[in-house]
Amino acid sequence: MDINKIKENKLKYILQFSVPSIIAMLFQTVITVTDAYFVGNNVGENALAAINLGLPVLYLFLGIGLCVGVGGSVISGRMLGQRDNKKASLVFSYTLVISFVLCIILSILVLFLFKPLLNVLRADGELSLYFRDYYQTMLMTYPLMVLGTVLGMFIRTDGKPEIYMSVSFVGCIINAVMDYLFVSVLYMGVRGSAIASLMVQIITVAIELIYFINPQRSMHFVRFSFDKDTSREIFINGSSEFIGEMSGAISMFAFNYVLMKYAGSQGVAAFTILGFAVYGFSMITLGFGQGIIPLVSILWGADEKRAAMEIRVITNKIVFASGVFFALIFGIFGNSYASIFGSGETVSAMVLSGFRIYVLTFMTMGFNVITSMYFSGCGDALSSAIISALRGLVLLLLFVFILPALWGMMGIWLIAPVTEVLTAVVSLFLIKRQKRLDKGR
Repeated sequence: MDINKIKENKLKYILQFSVPSIIAMLFQTVITVTDAYFVGNNVGENALAAINLGLPVLYLFLGIGLCVGVGGSVISGRMLGQRDNKKASLVFSYTLVISFVLCIILSILVLFLFKPLLNVLRADGELSLYFRDYYQTMLMTYPLMVLGTVLGMFIRTDGKPEIYMSVSFVGCIINAVMDYLFVSVLYMGVRGSAIASLMVQIITVAIELIYFINPQRSMHFVRFSFDKDTSREIFINGSSEFIGEMSGAISMFAFNYVLMKYAGSQGVAAFTILGFAVYGFSMITLGFGQGIIPLVSILWGADEKRAAMEIRVITNKIVFASGVFFALIFGIFGNSYASIFGSGETVSAMVLSGFRIYVLTFMTMGFNVITSMYFSGCGDALSSAIISALRGLVLLLLFVFILPALWGMMGIWLIAPVTEVLTAVVSLFLIKRQKRLDKGR
């Protein structure tokens, strides 16, 4: 990529890299919501609750995928900025193999933890059956999902974010067709939804792999041997993303525990439905974050730090405006949105109450995510990890066990807004710290 063109047209490049990433992320959200729609309307609220109980499993896989994927793509981006395509290709190939092998090992381990996990969450009867039916298949799906995510990061680093967007669109359409067939027509329940997800991942990963077969790409498959230094750099660079997702797994487990304790399966269902909207907005922020990572890493590699900082500022302004829009839309239409998933009056009322409280979450979440991913692009893993740990583990877990005990379901809704606002204060401090250090050099 031309460094001077990026500096002269920052907004253009932010949108050029971010919009396809956002659309691709939103297609992933549509896949999730489509699954929930068919499961909620054809199987029931307990099935939705069972799927939500296992979300910590998903976060475990995403933690590995984002850690290795972001870590490897940031290194490759810096190498491309330094015109070292050979090293960029080596890191690309190395990253793919590491991420897939780690996920296969994790799938085998998680398979043996189903019973203890369900016992801790006090999930039995229907919840237990739905959980097993869904996640036994998803453990075959998640390694492919991680591989597809990592490939998508490198496609963006290669300067072709629209390719990943197109692949995601294909996956979205196939998923909707398969969900309708397996869940609504063949009545295969939650297992049918999981099988649909598996087929989607097989197809999309195959398409992404074909993209990198061409040896003329700036990054392509090359032979490699184990390199301790490269491994260390990959995991250090992606450590904040790993902390963020692992924190998400732990906090979601804690959320499910307090939800079952204070609100039962209806509370879990309401939290799941509101969570789809929050997940959709987080995909927008992640799309912007993953869109600017290659730009920031390339500029940082070319010693154009001021331009990288300006890209962060512009992106944060766009994301804040998006958060205000989301807060208004879902605050007004929350009740209608909840009814889409076949929820009863009690669950719908819980969802509407949650949306009104989540306004601050939409307004501050984006700032924290963009700032964390910006630091990852700079190679400042510590600052990125601090933000991820605060919003995903330290503050979140603190409030998970305090606020629900004080105010029940209302306290559960308050956890995320309070966490994001306090994390934003720390994010501002870290930004000012970076500016001081940069001036001192």
